[in-house]
Formats: sequence, C-alpha cells, structure tokens
Amino acid sequence: MDQLESLFHPTQVSNREETRIAYNRDASRIQGECRAVVWPETVTDVVRLAQWAAETGIDLVPRGAGTGLCGGATPQNSVVVDSARLREIDVLNIQSKQVVVESGVPLDQLNLNLRSAGLFLPVIPGSHRSATIGGMIATNAAGLHAVRYGRMADWVEDVVIVNGKGQVQCLSGSARSNSTGWEGITGMIVQATLRLTERPGNRSLTLLPLENLRELLDQIDSLKTNPALSAMEYINPNAAVKVGWAAKHTLLVEYHSADGEIKDPKEMAIIWGARESLSARLTQAGYPISEDPQIPPEAQENILSWLTAQNIPVFGHIGVGILHPRFLPDDPRIPQLYRRVFAARGRISGEHGIGLKKRQWISDEMKAEVQILKKRFDPDCVFNRGKLC
Repeated sequence: MDQLESLFHPTQVSNREETRIAYNRDASRIQGECRAVVWPETVTDVVRLAQWAAETGIDLVPRGAGTGLCGGATPQNSVVVDSARLREIDVLNIQSKQVVVESGVPLDQLNLNLRSAGLFLPVIPGSHRSATIGGMIATNAAGLHAVRYGRMADWVEDVVIVNGKGQVQCLSGSARSNSTGWEGITGMIVQATLRLTERPGNRSLTLLPLENLRELLDQIDSLKTNPALSAMEYINPNAAVKVGWAAKHTLLVEYHSADGEIKDPKEMAIIWGARESLSARLTQAGYPISEDPQIPPEAQENILSWLTAQNIPVFGHIGVGILHPRFLPDDPRIPQLYRRVFAARGRISGEHGIGLKKRQWISDEMKAEVQILKKRFDPDCVFNRGKLC
C-alpha cells in the first residue's frame, strides 16, 4: 500500500480502518474486505492505478454510488476505486441532443443541469437520487420509465473505459456492448456520450386497483397500445398495503398526455412518492432482500400467482416484465424463484446485475462470454475479479 499512496495526493487515497469499513460492501448486504480506497480525479489517475494493479496483482473494484444490490461494488481484499470526483459535465450539444459526462456524475444532478435546455436523460432507476452514470451503464439500468424509454444501453452513444492493461479505449457502435451491462469486468468506465430527449410537457396518471391477475394482465395489454404511455408500475396486494393502499393488484400508469385521470402535479407527486418509498418501507417491514427477475409476458400470470400465494411483496416495472419481489434474509424461496424464472425462459436479473450474489446461477454460455471479454480487455483480471464468474 505504500507504493499506492506514493502515486496519488494524500487526499486521493486512504487505508484508514474507518474508510475501509465504509467501503466493505455496497447496498447488497454482502460483506467484503476493502484494502484501500482511491478517488481518481482524472482519466490519467485511473490509467496509473490500473497499471499499478496489473504490476502488483491487486485487483480493483470500481464504485459509483454504492447503490448496487448484487455485490458488484463489494471488494474481495481489493482496492475500491470511487468515481465520486469524476463529475465533469464536459460538453452539451443541444442541437444533436447529446452530452459528454464523466462516470461519477449523479443522474439527478445531470438532469437538473439539463433542465434549462429542456432536455433530460429518461432512464430513471429507483436509486436516481444518487445513482451515477457509470454505475447505470455498468448494470444497463432500466427503471420507472423503461416501458417508454428502454434501458441505459438505448441512450449511450459511446463509452470511454480504462481497461485492465491501463489503456484508454473509446467503445462506440457495436463495441459499446463490451462495457454496457458488464458490471465493470472489462475496465472502469470514465466517460460517456449520452443521447438525450425533450422533457415531456403534459403528464398525467391513473391508479388502477384490480381484483385479480387476469384482469391485471388484460389491462396491461390494452394500456400498451396508447402511444403516450410513459410508465407502468405494478404493486401486488402484499406490497400495496405497506403504503396505505387497498390490498389489490394495483397498476400505476403514467402518460405524457392528458389521458390519465389524475392531472394535479401535487397529487401525482404524492402517488409517485408512495411508489418510490416502497423499497424502504419493505426493508423496515423485514423484507430487505430485493430480487429483479425479468419475466416474459406468457409466464407472468403463473409467476405472479406463485409470489402472491407465498405472501411475498412484489412491485416492479411490469410494462417490461421486471419484477421486484422482496424476501427475508436467507429466504429459501429465492432459489425456488430462480428455478421458476429459468423454467419460464426468463432472466434472474432484469436490471440489478449478477455481481457476487448470483454468479453461481449464470449459464455456461455467459461464463464463456465473460472469459472472451476478459481475455480481450482485462487478461490479468485487474477489474472486478470474481464478478460474473
């Protein structure tokens, strides 16, 4: 660690016990071991750090806001690289609706800065208040408006990474997929060019409490035909009661038009506030473990019926099939859920990632793909060693 400290200003590196403890885990509750923390301030800092890691054999764990739920930023006797000081919003091109940002820029800060231009990045995960651009790219975040705007990959023009060889690479076109959604295993994301869109004018929403799942799924199919649809969130009876709503299968539907029943901004803010409070409320109620399967439409009724019969609270982005069932710690029903998702040809991770939590569940095909990417970008396993494999 003495050599590491000699590479940076004293304010950029720490191996103090209290610092290491703070960085021992992310929001996943998976406990790790942090050797030291580095706060790079330039791309050159990241290059220098990657070269040092390759020489010493000590691996690096990139970290954004630490909001990940699968241990993607949990160190395993590793040095954590915190992107908090990579916060430059470098170039905004209003005409082309693009912006160049560093990876540590928080989403809400970016969208606040873009407000005067009438633009925004519309990928809004539940952790939007603190989630960073780099972390969102690394997990290919979806979020509250995915039914209209898709995922992070749909808004990334190019990504600049520092790979495991200490080289700066700009990944554009099809090469973007070598970084987006790969949870930092190919290198540390340091900058990205993002596409933007206009802020919506009209907004309205409808809250639909429904008696049964068949009625719910029929409503989903019908609502998806509306071109103004901008969000479709599901809250099952076990979750709805936690925010004071009726114990019914509830759809929260937002439109970028006046098609919704509720048009008052204050009333809409209260409803969205209740939806966004669900995660914290369920944690307080004893359900801290969040899953994120993505279920194909034809299997949703079967899996939702099982979850509800098990009295498992569920909410999520039903418009794109991503659900967030909440579990007790070490709940034996979690592997049961995974098996049901696999049987339905779904994915056990729709947006949270694999990280340490789910690596034993990934397919042989995905493992082979990880090895190909590692050989190309990070042959010495400098970045996020042991993640996804």
